[in-house]
Order: sequence, then structure tokens, then C-alpha cells
Amino acid sequence: MARVFVLGAGASKFAGYPLASELWPFVRDHSGGHLAADRRRQRVVQLIETIAQRWVIPTEHDRPNLEEIFTYLDLTALGSTLLELAHTDWKRDREELRAMISDAFQWYQYKLRDDLESRPELRTTMERWARFLQAGDIIVTFNWDLLHERALWDAEKWHFADGYGFECEDAPADARPSDIKILKVHGSVNWAQSNEWDCQPSIEHKADFFPGAMDDHSKTYMKSAGQGNEGKYLIVPSFLKDLSSNRLILKIWNQAHDAVARADELVVIGYSLHPADAPSRQLFGSALLRNDRISKVFYVRPRDGDDYWDEFCLSVGKYRKPIDKTFEAWVRDPTLPI
Repeated sequence: MARVFVLGAGASKFAGYPLASELWPFVRDHSGGHLAADRRRQRVVQLIETIAQRWVIPTEHDRPNLEEIFTYLDLTALGSTLLELAHTDWKRDREELRAMISDAFQWYQYKLRDDLESRPELRTTMERWARFLQAGDIIVTFNWDLLHERALWDAEKWHFADGYGFECEDAPADARPSDIKILKVHGSVNWAQSNEWDCQPSIEHKADFFPGAMDDHSKTYMKSAGQGNEGKYLIVPSFLKDLSSNRLILKIWNQAHDAVARADELVVIGYSLHPADAPSRQLFGSALLRNDRISKVFYVRPRDGDDYWDEFCLSVGKYRKPIDKTFEAWVRDPTLPI
């Protein structure tokens, strides 16, 4: 049976990764601390906090919505006068915020290595999730973090050589084939591309995130440190997503569409499908219309979580089956067939 799991921020929340409303303080406060990162952080923090104070006022203190801010800034760059930012170089600031996101997520994942020893509930959740997943399963994730591939790496069910839906440039010759694919439709903080047309990125810091892996610095240097990549080709949190601007991302979206269209079971975990996220709604809508094997979509989220799937499923002729649990509670449910 072909199973597809769609992961949003709620599927990584248990490990300390942020939900959408928590993204800015997470990115602002987590940093590796090197000099270039500190200088970049000062410039970007001033920009975001100025916008949050003057134009895009958050409904909750210190929780500006980065998707809204990015969308307004993107519209301003296209000629809109929504924001008075005549003296802002958004093209430069956009790249620096992307680099901040990459830095914060990598630094946090690096620190999680020690947490696995001191937080047994975290380790247990990751192990049970890895055991639950079967050969042939496909994960479609909107997250940048490395949490789920790390769990599958430890279980020897996934390898970075082919597990992201592409063959990475620096894959070892003896890499084991991945049983499970992880399609990261918004990119990943450990990918380094030469440019937007590079469909064989290098995987950065493998030795830090995947125990036993080796880094080939002769191949990754030109793509990462040598050209200051630092995640700059990630799709940023904006509702104006131009998928066609990055050939690799476009190919991954096509794979995700095909996976949903062919699935026998679809489980959505912690991903609300915001009404303003037109590319994602197009992906799932067109794929589910093609899929006559699925009659219902399982949706795992806390009872008080956002839920736009009910109305969406009705529009494509499917039934939404809610599972009112957090990701970790669902994974650790003894009735799951692990």
C-alpha cells in the first residue's frame, strides 16, 4: 500500500522546532555565534522589528508573522506601495534572512544531539516514528529541519545519497539505497546549490547530522563556504512562491504531486494548509482530484489547532478524518501498528 505522510511544523514541534507564529523568535535567538552571522543578525533584526512595529503589527507580542511580512516585502519589491521601504535593499535582506534561517536551524539540530541523551521521550518518539514507517513510504514535508531524516538515518531506512528525491553530487559509492523518500518541497538547510539550476546539490555537514557519514570538503566547499551559499536558495516563508525559479525545487514539487496522486493512504500531520498558500493548495487539489483510491484524508493535529482541511477536502470530493492528537502522542499510541 502506497502511503504518503505530509508534515508541517506541528510534526517537529515536540523537538523544540517552531510553529509558524514562533518562527521569528526562533530564528532571531538561535545562532552559531560567528562574526558574520552576528553582523547579519543585527541588520535583519532591525528590519523585521521596524516592520512589525510600524506596518505589519503582530496580534501576539514578539510573534510577527514572517509569511505576512515576506509577502508584503515581495509585493513592495514588485512595485507595490504597501510598505514605505524606499531605503531598504530587500534583495540583499532577503538573502540574509534566508541565511539566518539556515544558520538557526542547523545550529539547533546540532545541539539536539546531546538532547537525545538527556531527553528519553524525544528519543523514544523518534525511534517509534522510524519503526512505524515502512519501505515505500513517502514523506512530503514543508519543514526545513533535519529531524525526520536523522530519525530514519539512525534506523538505516534512509540515506542522503538518494533519499531526498535526487542524487546528491557527493554521494558515497557504497551508499545503501533509501527505503523511504523525504521530499522537502521548501528546500532544506543542509543543501548547497551552485545556482538555481543545480539539481544535484551537495549535502552539507553530513558528519555533524548523520553519524558515521563523511564530508568531502573538496566537493562541498565551492557550493557552500566558497560561494557563501548558506541556504540562500531556500524558498522563504512567503505566500508569493515562484517555484519555477529553482529547478530542483520544481522537480521535487512534481514528485510530491505524483506521490499524492498515486497514494492509497494520505496522512497529514501538523500542516494546516493556509488559504493564502496557493501553490500548496494547487498541488494537493489537483493531485487528489486525480486520485480515485483515496476517499478520506487523515489529519493529525491538536484539537485546538488550525484546520483548513475540512472545507478543502469537500471541494475535491474527499472526507477529512481528524485525529485530535499531537504528533508525538499519535506516534506513541500503543494501537499504532509498530
